[in-house]
Amino acid sequence: MKQTKIIGIQSLLLVLALLITGCGFHLRGAIELPALYEKVHLVDRGYSDISKPLVQAFKSAGVEMVSSPSAATSVITLLSRGTQRRALNVGGKEIREYELQLDVSFVVQNNKGTQLGDPQTVTVLRNYRNDPNDVLGKSNEENIIRQEMNQTAVMQILRRLKAVAQ
Repeated sequence: MKQTKIIGIQSLLLVLALLITGCGFHLRGAIELPALYEKVHLVDRGYSDISKPLVQAFKSAGVEMVSSPSAATSVITLLSRGTQRRALNVGGKEIREYELQLDVSFVVQNNKGTQLGDPQTVTVLRNYRNDPNDVLGKSNEENIIRQEMNQTAVMQILRRLKAVAQ
């Protein structure tokens, strides 16, 4: 009886796994890029907090990063990166909650220098609670949130790049 239950559970898990893979499910972060991005030249204009994780994501996706536009199959230019911090909830004289916003604009060109589509902008929003009694801890939390926002923006950029190529 116990053996039958185990086989039944294993069969159910196998069926679920087949259904999940059959519907196009991919693990987060697993983005396959088209041949247009086989060799990429990235123009970052000094936005290293975005360009470094973007280069790492490209390398993880099997993209070769090249140092000159002439050797690239595509050129991606980071046009701008903007961050804002706004007070969301104020109680008395204290700010109880902040909202962080990250905007990254970029444009894609093929190896002939032709711009593929309009410039794109990805936006990431996060909010967090403020504690005036824990200034150092909240400062560290904000830095961690900003790093996570950069990673989220990178994944959005990769998805947009995939869409531009289709």
